[in-house]
Amino acid sequence: MGVLDRFRRHEPTRGERPGGERPAPDDVLEPEPLDEVASRPLTADEESRLEASRLRYAALGIDPADLASIGSAWDAALTRGDETEASEVVTVVAAAIGDHLVGAGYRWVMSTDPFGTDLAVEPPRRGVPVVVRTLVAVRWMKRESGWVEGVAGHLARSARR
Repeated sequence: MGVLDRFRRHEPTRGERPGGERPAPDDVLEPEPLDEVASRPLTADEESRLEASRLRYAALGIDPADLASIGSAWDAALTRGDETEASEVVTVVAAAIGDHLVGAGYRWVMSTDPFGTDLAVEPPRRGVPVVVRTLVAVRWMKRESGWVEGVAGHLARSARR
């Protein structure tokens, strides 16, 4: 339906009641605020899960200090396209990117937002945490290659500013 059709039929627009009547100022519904993003330090169990991911770096040829190694491991896994290893690759690459960002000043936290709770890295000046597993998983679903150095590099540089 086009805009002109709406005028002809005079369908109510946002904030307007049927018949064209405008609501009183105190009758307007205000949007509810989005829940805040909260973060907390990792528990010992969460630290051990992260450490389990780190133990798998060598098998993929990853050095978290070297973004090129993370990018190469990512692109190689993407080329293989083995869906049975998708969860493993996403988890290990996310941990490696997180560790790279920690080297740039971020810190590992457990982040809770309206979408759930997950491991994240928080920038040095208390900005919005980066849920690295989501950052990586979305790119697996899109089969995106060549992104690691640009994206993670940008995040690392922004922490230093």
